[in-house]
Amino acid sequence: MNEKTISAESGVSTKQNLYYGWWIVLAAIIGLAFGYSVIAMSFGTFIKAFEADFGWSRGQISFGSTVIGITAILFFPYVGTLVDKYGVKRILVPSTLLFGFTIAAMSLLTPSIWHLYAMCVLIPILGAGTAPLTYSRLLVSWFNKKRGLALGIGLSGVGLGTTLVPLIASYFMSHYSWREAYIAIGVVIVLLVLPIAKFLVRETPAEMGLAVDGVAEQQTEAVTSSAAKPLIGFTAKEALGQRTFWLMVASFVITGLTTSTVLVHLVPMMMDRGMNLQEAVGTFAYLGISIVGGRLLAGYLMDKFFAPYVVVFFMLGPVIGLAAFAMGASGQSAALCTALIGIAIGAEFDVMAYFTSRYFGHRSFGAIYGYGYSGFKIGASVGPLIMGLAYDALGRYTEVLWAMSVVMLLSCVLILMMGRYPQLPSRPAK
Repeated sequence: MNEKTISAESGVSTKQNLYYGWWIVLAAIIGLAFGYSVIAMSFGTFIKAFEADFGWSRGQISFGSTVIGITAILFFPYVGTLVDKYGVKRILVPSTLLFGFTIAAMSLLTPSIWHLYAMCVLIPILGAGTAPLTYSRLLVSWFNKKRGLALGIGLSGVGLGTTLVPLIASYFMSHYSWREAYIAIGVVIVLLVLPIAKFLVRETPAEMGLAVDGVAEQQTEAVTSSAAKPLIGFTAKEALGQRTFWLMVASFVITGLTTSTVLVHLVPMMMDRGMNLQEAVGTFAYLGISIVGGRLLAGYLMDKFFAPYVVVFFMLGPVIGLAAFAMGASGQSAALCTALIGIAIGAEFDVMAYFTSRYFGHRSFGAIYGYGYSGFKIGASVGPLIMGLAYDALGRYTEVLWAMSVVMLLSCVLILMMGRYPQLPSRPAK
């Protein structure tokens, strides 16, 4: 048989030197770099511009991030259920298109703060399919033995985007305005990410006559065996009744509370400490590098060692970084603090996906991940608002930063309490 056998149904090579799962990883990198999570985290880049143009207070603007989070809390479990029922691609493609137009429409904001809040409702609803939930489901479907590494590489797109999106925004804000910045980001989503989601993404290895991890099979055999295989793991209802699930969720509530808070307020905080916009946005470069490096290393180590131990080690970075920011870090020391925080950022994505697959299985992966992600968003919604209100009241962030450094230690304790991976049930699909 020729080394490159073409599938009649898919039109894509199914037997080749490079396992197609790595193309799925590439799609995840690019998709997540301009996905919902990065755009939500880059919200702080626009805070100073909104203050100047509309006269909104920092607390009012920060509440927009809270609105995004609350909407995600309510909506994401439902999206996870849809992904389980209809598959990733049917959710990913239309969501990418609608999300791109929504971000471009941010350029039309009026001085009414309620217009901002309305857009902050639309962003997570229309962009939910571009979040790590969908890409994580793809990656765990394509990989098993190298699942941690694949998740680490694929979801490092969050780190790439955390660097690129603020740089794109700051360039257009410096040369044009924040309105053109939103248009530019929306155009990138529609013209770059959408074609990749449409034409590169494949739902499962069986679609291409492959098995998980790249073991070649005849396509018909693979599809038949895949259909006959029992589903491995717990239902969403069963997971919600387990202590392990709530320990995981509680740990990521805290992670969201701490890391997302700093992300939203990093640029204005650095500008308050003497940096101009370009210098403040430049700190995101250190953040992005540390996110990518941390995710790659953590993903590799999770395949080699017990994952909760690996995660706790990386979670110590934000404990130190937040404390240093509370002590007034600026300049190069602020860059180092940002890197320490970035080591753990993304844990709510690839670590949550890894934990979900190992502790609860694939049967209801989307729904369980959606509930867990909603827990993360609870923290990510409350944190920026607390920090914005504290700044309005005190004119500084110091006390909140100290409190978040301490509470991050609690997250480490909760993860260690999750215990060993369970024996997952194997039952036929209904």
